[in-house]
Amino acid sequence: MFTSESTQYLQLVSRILIDGSEEANVLFRQFISQYPTPISIKNMTNAEKDKLIEEDERMEVLLAAIELGAMVVRSQAPLLGHAYSSQLLSTEMMDRLSGEKQESLYLVGTDVHNDIIDIKKMFVGGLSECSVYPDRVFRRALLQSVNGIAVVYNHPSGNVEPSSADIAMIKRLESGSRILGITFLDFLIIGQNSYYSWRENQAFHKNEEEKS
Repeated sequence: MFTSESTQYLQLVSRILIDGSEEANVLFRQFISQYPTPISIKNMTNAEKDKLIEEDERMEVLLAAIELGAMVVRSQAPLLGHAYSSQLLSTEMMDRLSGEKQESLYLVGTDVHNDIIDIKKMFVGGLSECSVYPDRVFRRALLQSVNGIAVVYNHPSGNVEPSSADIAMIKRLESGSRILGITFLDFLIIGQNSYYSWRENQAFHKNEEEKS
């Protein structure tokens, strides 16, 4: 049974490849048999792409359209100059990091008016781990003369629950910020469709404690 996504996928590929000739119909069927879903295209290797173009030059147009779509997904919305909020930052970063397969950590800096003035990718790790060095985080913050910092941690696995190592890192960053006179705004863990906010989680537990 076809889903709406798979139906749209077939329609888009057919619009690029099919031109009314039987040869194009055969090419379309061969491509779909090899790459039946969007995720199969996402996992396509460069060697596979080169082989497709060698077999038929018309595939170059399809691959160019795929790359254009990937570029659109990776395009970054302008965050600089916007007033900081954890919800705004997490939503924008989910879009920005949706195609990344490695864990990565970004530092976001704000000025005295709480406007975002700096965004920097600080560390890149593997599929499930990213080493973080607080001294580099604070060096960047001081060089940019920021008033506040937020840390955005990308979890490609989709699991946004902080690990014990994440909690320890949050506490170190919060303590270091306090010593340096920098406002520690938040620590965000970004998944594919959800996020974890250290500040929002603290506020939730505080409200629950006040109710009890």
